[in-house]
Amino acid sequence: MKKRILWLILPLLLWTAVCSAAVSQADFSMGEISLFSHKDIDIIEKFGHAKKQMTDDQRQPPLDYFIYPGIRFGIVQPTGEIAFMSVDTGAYQTVRGIKVGGTVYKVVKEYGEPERQTIKGHRYYVYRLESDPTYRLMFDMSEGYVSRIILTKLSDLP
Repeated sequence: MKKRILWLILPLLLWTAVCSAAVSQADFSMGEISLFSHKDIDIIEKFGHAKKQMTDDQRQPPLDYFIYPGIRFGIVQPTGEIAFMSVDTGAYQTVRGIKVGGTVYKVVKEYGEPERQTIKGHRYYVYRLESDPTYRLMFDMSEGYVSRIILTKLSDLP
């Protein structure tokens, strides 16, 4: 009897864990800008001209960076497609309400158990889009708090 109950409960627990950790295309938006639907023109319309702009020619294809206070965008040349967003201020939040300064508890509550990675000495909580795992939502965690939020479809972090 106990085995039968265990076999009934175990799939439910696994299904719940998978559903709570799943991210959708909607999760790849920040400040009304999305990795899926917006181009550099939309950034300029929303934020104005960048305070600082630079180009990374080391990447193929090269990336233009539009840098604003607290938020940075990486745009693929020549298509104008947004490939990277980085937020390091509490002025912006994810669609599920996570901001810089948010707690580990809140991130896990909203997104489920993360894939944990250490990159360049930083501890990241990583969530991937199931339909295309190159899309990653990453929370840079420092002492139990979010210090930076990254949305990217690049294979490495700039």
